[in-house]
Parts: sequence; C-alpha cells; structure tokens
Amino acid sequence: MKAKHLLLSLFVFVALVSNAQLVTDPQQVVADILEEMAANSDTEQDYSELVEDLLQLAESPLNLNAARKSDLQKLFFLTDFQIESLLSYRDSTGKILSVYELQLVPGFDLTDVERLAPFVVAGEVVKPLKVSDFTMGRHDIFTRLKTTLQTPVGYRSDYGGASSYLGSKYAIYTRYRYRANRLQIGVTAENDAGEPLLDGTFPSGFDYLAGYAMVSDVGKVKRLVVGDFRAEFGQGLTFWNSLTFGKSANVMGLHKRGRGIVPHSSAYESLFLRGAGFTLNFKHIDFSLLASYQKIDGNLVDTVSSGELAFSSLPETGYHRTASEIASRRNIPELVTGSNITLTLNKIRLGTTAVYSRIYGENLNNQPIYSLTPASTEKLAMGINADYYYRQHLFFGEIAIDIFSQKMAALAGGQLKLSNRVHLSVLGRSYSTTFNPRYTAALAEGSGATNEKGLLMGLSLLAAKGWKISGYIDLYQFPWMRYGVYSPSAGRDFLFLSEHSLNTYFQLSFRYRYKQDEKNMTGANIPVTSTLTQTRQGFRTQLTYQPNPLVNLRSTLEISNYRTDSLSGGEYGYLLAQDININLQKTPLSIRLRFAIFDTESWNTRLYSYESDLLYSFTVPAYYSNGTRIMAMLKYSPSKGVDLWLRYAQTYFPGSATIGSGPDLIMGNTRSEVKCMVRVKF
Repeated sequence: MKAKHLLLSLFVFVALVSNAQLVTDPQQVVADILEEMAANSDTEQDYSELVEDLLQLAESPLNLNAARKSDLQKLFFLTDFQIESLLSYRDSTGKILSVYELQLVPGFDLTDVERLAPFVVAGEVVKPLKVSDFTMGRHDIFTRLKTTLQTPVGYRSDYGGASSYLGSKYAIYTRYRYRANRLQIGVTAENDAGEPLLDGTFPSGFDYLAGYAMVSDVGKVKRLVVGDFRAEFGQGLTFWNSLTFGKSANVMGLHKRGRGIVPHSSAYESLFLRGAGFTLNFKHIDFSLLASYQKIDGNLVDTVSSGELAFSSLPETGYHRTASEIASRRNIPELVTGSNITLTLNKIRLGTTAVYSRIYGENLNNQPIYSLTPASTEKLAMGINADYYYRQHLFFGEIAIDIFSQKMAALAGGQLKLSNRVHLSVLGRSYSTTFNPRYTAALAEGSGATNEKGLLMGLSLLAAKGWKISGYIDLYQFPWMRYGVYSPSAGRDFLFLSEHSLNTYFQLSFRYRYKQDEKNMTGANIPVTSTLTQTRQGFRTQLTYQPNPLVNLRSTLEISNYRTDSLSGGEYGYLLAQDININLQKTPLSIRLRFAIFDTESWNTRLYSYESDLLYSFTVPAYYSNGTRIMAMLKYSPSKGVDLWLRYAQTYFPGSATIGSGPDLIMGNTRSEVKCMVRVKF
C-alpha cells in the first residue's frame, strides 16, 4: 500500500506540473473531444445528446469508486478495454484515492487521465437518497438564432407556386434544462427557417415542441422517462433510435454500448418516441419497458381503406415550411411498445428485446422495382444479443427476426487485444433482403439493416511512441436489387489513417480512403439491370501546430478522385483549409477562424470537412464547385453563468451567377450565414 501511495504522489506531482498548460474550461474540453470525433466523419450528425452527457458529468462528475459499467460507458471516448481494466483494478486494489491514480491502470496513460479529469472524481462510495437530489439542481437556458444574409427566392412575395416558404428566413432554437442528481427536466422549442412562428399555424406557436422528465437511481428504478425519449438496446439490430456511429478510423468503436432508455433532448424531429419508458434493476438484471403513441408526418392521399388513413410516404426531414409540408405534419398515428431484459454478470452480458410497432394507415406508395414485398405498416421484431469478455478480448453479437415476415438478420464481431500495441477488430453481418424494422441502427453500408452481407476488419497499431496507425477494410455485397442499382451488386471500402505526434507542438496525420461499388447505367437502349463500377478515392493530410497554450493552428489538404468504367480519366477535386484557434486566458474569450479554397469538377468529387461551431451545433459542409469559404466564431463569457457566441460563415463561388435551386435559389455568387447564441446557467 505504501508503494501505491508513493507512486500516486509522483503521478499527482507530474500532473500538476503539466496541468499548467492544460485547457481547464469543460466546454472547451468537450468541444475538443467532439471535434476530434467529427473530424473523422464525412456526415453531419447531431451530437448534442453526447455533449449534454459530458457537460452534465463536468458539473456532476462520476465517482470512480461508485460508478457502474453503464455509468463509465457515458464516457464514449473510453474503449471497452479501458472500462473493463478500470473496474478490474478497482475490484483488486480497493478505493481509488485520486483521479491521477488511473495511470496505474493498464491501458491508461497521462493523456487519457487528463481527458478524464473534468468528468470524474475519487470520492466516497455511500450516497444515501436525499431530498436535495431532486431540488438542488442547476438550470440551463439557451437560445440560438441563425439566418442567411442573402434572401432565397422562396421567401419573396413575388415567388409563385406551392413551394414558397410561409415563414421568415430566421431559424430559432430555444432550450431549457433542469438537472439535479436524480431528476432532469427538459423542454425544447424550435422553428426552422421558412416555418411559420407564433401566427396560429401550429398549436404551440413553434413547429417543434418537445419535453421530458427523468428520474434515476431511486430504489429499484434505474431510470424513468416521461415525455420524449429514445432507446438503445444490443447492437442496434432489433431496436435503436439514437445517434449511432458508422465506419470510421476508430476501429475499436464497432461495438455499440447501448444506454437503454434515455431522454430525447436533441432537435431532431423524427424517429423519437413519445410516451413513457422505465428500467428496473434487480441486482444483475435490468428490465426495461417502453410505450409510445404519437402522430408522425405523412403525405396523405384521398383514398381511404378499411376506415384507415392512406399515405404515399412518411417524410423524416422535419421541415414544415410550405403548404404541402404543413399538410403532411403529424397526421398519421403510430404506436410503439416493447421491452428488454438484460443480464449482466462478471464477464458476460445477455439481452433479449421485443418491440411492436404499427403505423395506423395504409401505404399506397408505388412499389419500387427492387422491392420484393409491399412495405409493411405493422412490425414485430425480436432479438437476442450478447457480450462476452475473455481475458483482454471482447466478443459480441446479435440475432434479430421480423416475426411477421419471418426474415432474420445477424451480426457478430470481436475486439481482440493482441498486445499492448496491436488491437484487431472484426465484424461480420448478414441481413435478409426483406428484414427492415422501422427502428434499427446496426452497422451497414446500405440504407438500413436489410439486403446486405459483409465483413469488416480493422486494425489499430501503436507503431512507435507518438505514432498510431489504424484502418479497416470492408467487403460487402447486396444479394438483391436496391435503390439506384437494379441488380445484385458488391463493393469494398478501405481506409488507412496515420497519426504522428512529432513533439509537444506538432501533430501530423495522413488519411487515405478508397471505395468501389456499382450503380445503374443510364442512357437510351440500355437494359434497366445494366450497371457500371464507380470508384472514389480521397487523401487528406493535416498538420496541427500549437506554439503555446493560447494558439492552435491546423492546416488541411484534401484531394478527391472519382472515376467509372466510362470515365477513365476521372474527375478531381481539392480543398486547402487553414484553421486558427485562440483561447485567451486573462480574458474569457475564444476565437475560431477558418479560410478555405476548393475546386471540384463535379458533385462526385465533393469534399467534407469539419468546422468549429456553436455549442450543440455541428457543421460538416460539403465543398463542391470552385470557390472560397471563410468562417469566424467568437465565444465570450462575461460571467461564470453566461456564455455568448457569434459565428459568421461565407461561401463564395466566383464562376456562378446563382447558388442553389428551387425556393432555395440565391441570386448571386455568395452565400453568408450568421449564428448567435446566448446560454445562461444558474
């Protein structure tokens, strides 16, 4: 024990010395974590719920001596190996005396501990239930406004047609949160640009109004949510309607860590549940039950069958700007109910899920050529999932069946720690052609967990001190036709990433991605089932330089290439971007700047690149055509409980007379966007 205290004292001393140059603002720490995650993604996703979880932990840190595995899984940047290693260390050595003691845990280094520090504490285990757990909370209110400086033609009074926008070009988002140890309450109101506001069109005045109340860890009640919520079970094959991550350079992130029933706190207006859900804990068993009934968007048609409504499609954009979009707003009833039982033992976790969903209407949409059966409005999915830890390896999988169609889907994978430097990840999947529950989010190349077979293998290698190499190869095939490909097809996806910390000030990364698949051929006298092979390649190099704790510089060069069987020469595109991040210490002000130039021959060679944005906002714009883009963002905190943001972004297309199309058409070659936000905490 004395040796442990001696080592701990040394670690704390080193940490205190190095901490002089660390960013201590929790919001900035969260922003850095999310930026690192989003920078390796080519899609714009809503990470707001993850941000909320981390900011809540920053205000009420996890107790390392009392945290359960499910609590530690909220720290999504930790790997499954690190979580298991931490729990094993705590079980074997007893109470953790300091956060910096985690450097003694296998799989953790000082960098990991520094990232964890804002979100965890080493406290006492016993925390009896108190009234203050419900009443002594924090309030958080913020309002965000954004608009384009140019006015698209759809907002003009002289723009005719049913596609004209009925609201203003200003988008507003307001949110209130109350957080105590065991009680959370949230209300969200949002209007997208073009949607009417407070004019009687919508009953609440806002197009989107959502809210929830959640009680947690009260007796046997692990979690109870009333209002709007989501649910995450297993590997996402049977039921999962929350944010999920697809393929990325983080090959050890293929294993999903479902949180069960959680509040819906984002502004995403589709595929959430409205009703109630709860999880009861009986030592090693969690029992969850959920029920939701609400009206969802649907394009109604005149036909009425068997006394039910009839619809042609179910839009999920959340936009209600035009007369036709408003007419489709929340007019089709939907019922969702289900349950999950999860058994958690020392090294194994078993779960079973059953979910019934029904849309009260008849789908009269024309059946696509690639569809084997009409789209069903009533579905019953059942599944079994398992996680098994063997030494330092993790094996996982899930099998699901659509009871009514009797079609099945399965996936199985493993994360193998071959050594302290080499990690291997494998995931195989087989989804039946007509298996397609409404709420599923398993890893897939196509749209939904249907009509696909594939094998993904990923490798992560610490080649040397400060040098990490990772990547994956994914081989997949579609046994039947699908959208845009009217014959069975196959493809492959390869990614390689090298990250090198040259020294304390320089970090250099290289990323290469190669993707090949098939698409329909078009033209006169060409059979509908004829396809051609298309290939996309992308290369990105990024240099990060931090001359001092106040300034961070990042230079990015990206090149893309697209070619097909009939386009042998191919098309090219490039992006060159410079980011400047400044965090002042004496003045509570941070500055984010970006300048980018780009040139692509077509939409096929478009490039995606992450940009800094306001808290709870995430921007990964598509760069295409020829032009420049600038972005400037300021964050100022005049007091401890008040934060202010202002962001300006402009894209300039010198060779264009107009930007966009339809009601979004802008006359001119410049598109400018302004965002501002105020956040108050008390």
